[in-house]
Amino acid sequence: MTSTFRRIEQLRDEINRHTRLYYVDAAPEISDLQFDKLLKELQDLEAKHPELVTPDSPTQRVGGEPIQGFTQAEHLRPMLSIDNAYDRGEFDAWSQRVLKSLGLQAEATPESLFAADAADDGKPAASAAAAAPSPKVDLIVEPKIDGLAINLRYEKGKLVLAATRGDGVRGDDVTANIRAIQAIPLVLDRAGPPAPDVIEIRGEVYFLNEEFIRVNREREAAGEPTFANPRNSAAGTLKQLDPRVVASRKLRFFAHSIGVIEPAAFASHDEYLKAARAWGLPVNPLIKRCPGFAEAWDYIEKFEKTKASLPYWTDGVVVKVDRYDFREKLGYTSKSPRWCVAFKFAAEQAVTRLESVVWQVGKGGKLTPVANLVPVQLAGTTVKRATLHNIDEIARKDIRVGDTVIVEKAGEIIPQVVQVVLDQRPADAKAVVPPAKCPSCGEPVSRVEDEVALRCNNPACPAQVREKLIWFAGRDQMDIEGLGEETVNQIADAGLLDSFADIFRLASKREKLLELERMGERKLDNLLAGVEAARGRGLERVLAGLGIRQIGLGGSKDIAGHFGTMEALRKATPEEIARAPDVGPVTAKSIHDFLHSPTGMKTIDELIAVGVDMQARRPKPAPEAVAGSPFAGKTVVLTGTLEGFERKELTEKLEALGAKVSGSVSKKTSLVIAGSEAGSKLDKAKELGIEVWDEAKLVEALKTTE
Repeated sequence: MTSTFRRIEQLRDEINRHTRLYYVDAAPEISDLQFDKLLKELQDLEAKHPELVTPDSPTQRVGGEPIQGFTQAEHLRPMLSIDNAYDRGEFDAWSQRVLKSLGLQAEATPESLFAADAADDGKPAASAAAAAPSPKVDLIVEPKIDGLAINLRYEKGKLVLAATRGDGVRGDDVTANIRAIQAIPLVLDRAGPPAPDVIEIRGEVYFLNEEFIRVNREREAAGEPTFANPRNSAAGTLKQLDPRVVASRKLRFFAHSIGVIEPAAFASHDEYLKAARAWGLPVNPLIKRCPGFAEAWDYIEKFEKTKASLPYWTDGVVVKVDRYDFREKLGYTSKSPRWCVAFKFAAEQAVTRLESVVWQVGKGGKLTPVANLVPVQLAGTTVKRATLHNIDEIARKDIRVGDTVIVEKAGEIIPQVVQVVLDQRPADAKAVVPPAKCPSCGEPVSRVEDEVALRCNNPACPAQVREKLIWFAGRDQMDIEGLGEETVNQIADAGLLDSFADIFRLASKREKLLELERMGERKLDNLLAGVEAARGRGLERVLAGLGIRQIGLGGSKDIAGHFGTMEALRKATPEEIARAPDVGPVTAKSIHDFLHSPTGMKTIDELIAVGVDMQARRPKPAPEAVAGSPFAGKTVVLTGTLEGFERKELTEKLEALGAKVSGSVSKKTSLVIAGSEAGSKLDKAKELGIEVWDEAKLVEALKTTE
């Protein structure tokens, strides 16, 4: 037994060493096959001697049973967001604020700040005002990885908890899935400094480009929707209930930040990063310590030119003050540390030729022009099509067929044509002519006054029916698991799905469904279970899924809560519908017109016939949950991007605390919660003098309800 124990310990040490060589040092000494043989030998020995198995053994990364769900875990120190800078001026302004707050430079202009740095480096100063060198502040600069932020808690050197960022205060406990990522050590390497009693190591879980492409190809082949970008794919992977799926996707990790550390051990971030690497944690080799703001800016400029060659996606550079005592002095705003900034690069662009324009018909009959392009590489993908938005945008940009155009990805996801290269316009370039008839059904199209969109008004239009089916099954509507866009198209193409009611008749078409490509027994069983669950979603979900103009999930809840049943709603006049909370006369008329149109009446009657629940299901908050709630009785509007919350879950939480969440700002609105990039709703709230909270204040208010 002693020799077996020694061999097991030897194998564990050897496997951990090779894991570190591969993921941390990028200097593997053995092949994948040799590594697998070592792991197999350890697995065999532990199988024969289960009493010798330990939780931190390399064989214990992936458990045999799926996770039952995710619980919430609180961070010992909040994970705040980082303020952004988008140009040199904004970066200069941040630099100046740092120096002024540290008392190192009272009244410096950005020009003198950078000129002083240059003079101190032996370079000519930009102006006479910068003759005296400015004080130095050492900075840490690093690539901003497009992944998912993770907080790893180690106690006595052992990984005990891994949690997503969540709302900044608490996130999902994804420890089982994090253990499946080979790049993250289960135990801090004893070759490094003595492990603290407790340390929160923060970093980014991300995909290598090649792995992201591979996973999407596999999902496409399996008939599953592909991930939009690496960040979404990392987030989706860590929410898998089976750690074996996580292991198969070969996620990577870079450590870049620190939360709580007890006892405190470092005076600077540079010291911490060196220790993290010594502990066996991957630290990006491109992280650099810069002795001033000019050097940091030089790093940003050089990095932008080379980032496309990296094996992972990045969208900027994070710049941090190195010394921890300086960080304490600089402090925090309500949502961000003052000692760091994320410089975000402009969206990547590509130049190509516009070959033709087609018009896509949406669920509401809206026609959207789409450009067919000569294929071009953009932000890691091949782009063949791009949105042109609407006919007014085409006219404003003077876009013509045959033009050379500049394309970029809006939000790094949706390709769009942003500009025409006019000096390369060919003589035979043709103007884009809007269609007079719907490209799907051939019926005339019209343009409603005060709208930029062309519309097909035929409710039986095949393209509209298909888009409505996809919408009806979507997450914020009937939330039918397994019935995504590709599956809807596949079943509809086979002639098995022509209406909403047909969805609930799919069980009777089992044999025909099994004949479809990639439709196995297990996949079909999951789909039918999702359909059966959707049958009882209730009136609010049905209303949200019908595709009635002006109505979303929030408005559907208000209407369902007000009328209680579809029968009562169908009997109501437009004036009576308008009495529901936050329902105006235009929306009320839209609802009434649909419910009393031949298509609307047939649709509702068919859904009732197949057993779809038409009763309101909106849960009433428990009295004890509402008592003392800062949201009780308030009409709340959410706007902008709230980084720590998923919109649907936040809406449900606020409603459970007695709030009514509305989709529009009016005089009845009590509170607007505004995230980043909030737009017209925030402007209207300010105009009406309505109270506005940022995300940090929301988090604090929610704490009081726990």
